[in-house]
Amino acid sequence: MKLIKLLAFAMLVTAPFVACSDDDDKETTPVANSITLDKTELALAPNENGTLTAVTDPADFAVEWTSSNEDVAVVTNGTVIALAEGTAVITAKAAEKSAICVVTVKAKTTDDNENQEPDPSPVAPSSESLNGSEYYVFQLDGISSEKIAEKIVADFRVDDATRFLYIWENTYAAGDATGKNFYGEAEGWVSLNVTTVGWSGFAYNCADLEALNKLAAIQANPQDYYLHIGIKSTSPAAHLFFLDGAGGTSAKFAIGGNFVDNGTTYTNKADFTRDGEWNEIEICMKDAMDAGLVYSDAFTAGINTFGALSGGVGGTNLQLDAVFIYKK
Repeated sequence: MKLIKLLAFAMLVTAPFVACSDDDDKETTPVANSITLDKTELALAPNENGTLTAVTDPADFAVEWTSSNEDVAVVTNGTVIALAEGTAVITAKAAEKSAICVVTVKAKTTDDNENQEPDPSPVAPSSESLNGSEYYVFQLDGISSEKIAEKIVADFRVDDATRFLYIWENTYAAGDATGKNFYGEAEGWVSLNVTTVGWSGFAYNCADLEALNKLAAIQANPQDYYLHIGIKSTSPAAHLFFLDGAGGTSAKFAIGGNFVDNGTTYTNKADFTRDGEWNEIEICMKDAMDAGLVYSDAFTAGINTFGALSGGVGGTNLQLDAVFIYKK
């Protein structure tokens, strides 16, 4: 799937030339009285994001953002992305006025983790999630699928006929998927490594309209259904998972930290350990509907049913298994 760039064209409109005398008013350069930042110091870990807010007088004055060390941290419209350990000074400038924030990037230590509130979202994997009903499956091994075969309402797993796995512009490469999967079976799972093109994206695409139309049952009672994700990694990066629906609707959830996509910051929905062990994450589908997702029984075209972005840091690893929506 190609990344399509849309170019905006400006029309040049000519107007009659009018001579002006030296006494005519001349355009003056806007002057800013002041600029301040909501933070003067910011501590981040590599691959974490932070947000700085600039207040100008007069209000809504154009602000120019720069980083003194783009190997450590970069900034776009106030969103700071930490890249590597070190220090960078973020400067916000409005005309001749400026304000700074010192960003310190340092890997989190065990003590740091002990001082944080525990995140109840990630839990050790278990087979309990196979005891539900009404499964809509994106990724699941064959043995586990047999256990719930009579409860699978719609199967969106790859068959290379109407269901595909798309990786955009070779932004991921295949990773290692040896050992035990999420349910402890000796079957494979999805393992992807981010390449070096500066971004990443993949999705399960489905053109089977009959299967897609069955998603409408979730729309009727979303509070009863959960998106289940088995995930493991040793990379510190956050990931952005998304579900697409009817009419171009979607829901996006940041997992493992805040995630910036096209200037929009998605706050962390759930975390997971980075020890290479499987974690279990569940998101209520009501949250997805509240975020704008719409399922229908009148699909007229295929959609990307489930997918993810993993940022642009080469070598970042994402491993997924047991990805499905089910009714508890």
